Amino acid sequence: MDLTGLVSYIISVFSVLAGVAIFFGEDEYIVPASGRSLRLPCSFLFWFLALIFWAMAVKVEDDDSII
Repeated sequence: MDLTGLVSYIISVFSVLAGVAIFFGEDEYIVPASGRSLRLPCSFLFWFLALIFWAMAVKVEDDDSII
């Protein structure tokens, strides 16, 4: 594994932790105009980013194993 794969795994873990912190946190993140909470969309955004970075890291590992 090279530096790119390691960084992708680290960013993926931090994204999962950020999503969990937002989802289970105390703040509501209310949009003033509509009164709706952004807690769920923001946490899913971070989880989706974690999935993307994890896939990037796996792809880097697959490319390394071919050589």
